[in-house]
Amino acid sequence: MINKRYKLDDFFVKSASLKISETAFDYITANSFKNIAIYMSLNNEVKIEYIVELNKDKKFDFFLPVCKKEDDICFNQLEDMNSMKKDYFGISCPKNDNYIDEKDIEVFFVPGLAFDLLGNRVGYGKGCFDRILKKSVKSYFIGVCYDFQLILDDILESYENDIGMDFILTEKGMREVINLQ
Repeated sequence: MINKRYKLDDFFVKSASLKISETAFDYITANSFKNIAIYMSLNNEVKIEYIVELNKDKKFDFFLPVCKKEDDICFNQLEDMNSMKKDYFGISCPKNDNYIDEKDIEVFFVPGLAFDLLGNRVGYGKGCFDRILKKSVKSYFIGVCYDFQLILDDILESYENDIGMDFILTEKGMREVINLQ
């Protein structure tokens, strides 16, 4: 999946990311969420940060992950896309120290390498998002990926510490995951 994603052309990344961001914005608006966690894209990930430009009225507060060290992640309020720094992993994050308790985030848009229809996710192997999501039991978790990263005919291996998604969002729309319980 990483190799496929690296090979995507800029036009596809931008157009698919815009579609995904518009769908995410509509979902947030329809549900009147206030505190939303997004991420800054890397290496041709979906550019969910486009959603910030859609928030012209500043109705919603966006929060970005900040990794202080490998196993220490928190979320800072995004106040200005031009006021950013690099975190422990070299990912852009807000310069400010305006943290939010992860329990107060209503919806998390979560990146991944692959997702399946049961909401299982393959991340980057560090477990950063899983640790935060575990603390946010009342929040909604939306996996964000391109449609080719959504596994339709198989089930991804999951482990005890993995947190499942409630929805998967691609350029083809949002899907509620299948609940086998």
